[in-house]
Amino acid sequence: MTVLIDAPRQTKKTLKDFFKRRKETFTNLDWCKWGGWFDTDGDFYARPDLSVYASRLRLKDRQPIELFSKTFEVSLAYYEHMTKTPERSGENWIVKSKKYLSTTFSGVLNGDKSKWFTKNVYPYLLNEEKKDYAVKLLGYRPQSKDIETWTQEEIINYLGSAIGGDGSVSLYQSTAKFPHIDMKLISSDSRYLSEVKYVIENTFKIYLPLAERFIYHTAEGEKISYHLRFFGSRKNPENLPVFESLVKDNVMSLDRKKNRIQEFITLYAA
Repeated sequence: MTVLIDAPRQTKKTLKDFFKRRKETFTNLDWCKWGGWFDTDGDFYARPDLSVYASRLRLKDRQPIELFSKTFEVSLAYYEHMTKTPERSGENWIVKSKKYLSTTFSGVLNGDKSKWFTKNVYPYLLNEEKKDYAVKLLGYRPQSKDIETWTQEEIINYLGSAIGGDGSVSLYQSTAKFPHIDMKLISSDSRYLSEVKYVIENTFKIYLPLAERFIYHTAEGEKISYHLRFFGSRKNPENLPVFESLVKDNVMSLDRKKNRIQEFITLYAA
């Protein structure tokens, strides 16, 4: 492990000041953003018997973790280890696992800061498994925000982070006249993707296909990869408002995916 940003040790006084500053500056849109990150690549961990409480975000991309580190004033760490990709199989094909060097950036909230974060982000979590872990950390179940009442700004801030965490964005432009984009949110939890699908369709009045794509094998056993798909082209413009909203300021915090969406919008308008 290498510590890239070493946050100073906090005292009761500095922690009280931190909570006060964040209460004055944070809005529901901030919590939506971090809800999207934690539903995909975040973890909640608790050992009450040892007074251990942690909320951790891990990614292969530095940019979102550095933002997390600076926003919540925690250390940014970097890890390297050898691992292997899962073996994948479809109806007529199979992809064998292979070894590779995994690089991971990590930021962790501990103790009272972890409890504070978990309590505030919980209303904007859609993944039931993550919510259950959050409940174990808190010792009670907070109230979730009714998904019928999510605003367009809230779902876009959530989606921008969820796509950054467990999404893919592919841009195709064989000619400038026919650019198209294929954006997906990917998970082995079909119930979670169904929740995301519902809240987006309900908010934007669009249809998003959700499909089983392939089976893959992990140390925990066999799993199914499900894809929630957002497609865009001149012939299929109904998702364009979603793409345009995602590239607005302070929505997506992972530029390599945001830039592909922006490139599609630019080509679409040409």
